Formats: sequence, structure tokens, C-alpha cells
Amino acid sequence: MLATTLNTSEVIPIVDGELALGTYQSISLFNLDGPRDRSVVLQLSGE
Repeated sequence: MLATTLNTSEVIPIVDGELALGTYQSISLFNLDGPRDRSVVLQLSGE
């Protein structure tokens, strides 16, 4: 059930070199299945 409420990817716009998050928005990473090696992948696309 929890997996259906959490995304494994997200698109966040960057405006003037900063993340364009709303007033009460933030980015959080959760470890829900025990310790192991993980990676975070960032993909940047520009005009």
C-alpha cells in the first residue's frame, strides 16, 4: 500500500538556477526496505 503513495521519480523545474518548489514543498528520500547500497540519479535537460 505504501508503495502506491510514494513516487520513485519526480520532475522538478529549475528557475534561475534554483529548484522551483512551492512554499510548503520539499524533497525527501526514504529508506523503507532496510540497509543496502543505493544511488540517486539526476537527469538534467535544458533548452
